[in-house]
Amino acid sequence: MFIMKTKLLLLILFGVFFANTSSLANHCGHDMDRSWFYSKSSLKKYDSYSQTYKYQKVKKNYAKYQVWTFKNKTNKKITIKRIGLYASDNKTVMKRKNVDLYLKPFGVITTTMYIGDLNLDVSGYGFSACRYGQPVVKKNDAYKKKPNVYLKPKKSYKSKPKNKRYDDNFTLFNLLLLVISGLLILIFAIASQKNQYKKYIKEFPRVFDFADQTINCFKKYSVFKGRASRKEYWYFYLFTFIVSVLTYCIDVSIFRKDPDGILFINAFFSMLTLLPSIAVGCRRLHDVNKSGWWQLISLTVIGLIPLIIWLASKPVKENNKF
Repeated sequence: MFIMKTKLLLLILFGVFFANTSSLANHCGHDMDRSWFYSKSSLKKYDSYSQTYKYQKVKKNYAKYQVWTFKNKTNKKITIKRIGLYASDNKTVMKRKNVDLYLKPFGVITTTMYIGDLNLDVSGYGFSACRYGQPVVKKNDAYKKKPNVYLKPKKSYKSKPKNKRYDDNFTLFNLLLLVISGLLILIFAIASQKNQYKKYIKEFPRVFDFADQTINCFKKYSVFKGRASRKEYWYFYLFTFIVSVLTYCIDVSIFRKDPDGILFINAFFSMLTLLPSIAVGCRRLHDVNKSGWWQLISLTVIGLIPLIIWLASKPVKENNKF
């Protein structure tokens, strides 16, 4: 009876031992290679010798991070649960870190743990824990880490740039431009031949006076000496303003020019009237007993106020040196 009990106890012990050895043989730690070292930084640096990016290995006196590398040798899925560092007795845990990293079949992963706040003079071996399978993600964690799984990404509706195209049809605005331009040309043509069109001039005296003063400014195209009346100056200014608006509209509308680009007709007209504008301004200042050089104060912006007052002032006839 005693012998039977002894045999039964030995069988039980053998079974337990066999179960333990088989479980150890199937442990995930045997299906992967693990290695770690001390590093000064958690970022890889370029190694000119191997021409690759690597972690910088250092002695533990200069270390701030523990760098772990795991290599899966099988087609099994493994999860790295935690990594850590023992003290010199290899029993006391100095620091541990839960990582929950997924090591895919035949895969390689690298992770780091900060140890810059530890006394590494008493540090020992590193340790890690693993299990088979993928990491278990809780719903709350999944919502925090991967909001795109639960929330639809907002679509960004960017307005497509519209091609700048102009209507090829002849509009009423185009017709209005042509009519105004034609009227201006007609007025100046009649004003240049007063003897033949006296009837029209008497009916519209102000209109043709405007044309006369403008023609007079062009006749004195580059004359800076003498005087100019208020009527002569402001009529010419009105003429340049009206024609500038017309040329701008013609450039944009009729000739299909880009408003942000070069407006050729408008630029040509501005160059054409630049010199007579300066000349008539100089003569107008002479009429109020001021030098023509005072036009330069308009460059200061603030100087436009006294300049406009002088240009609109009555002529100075007594003691006028011009």
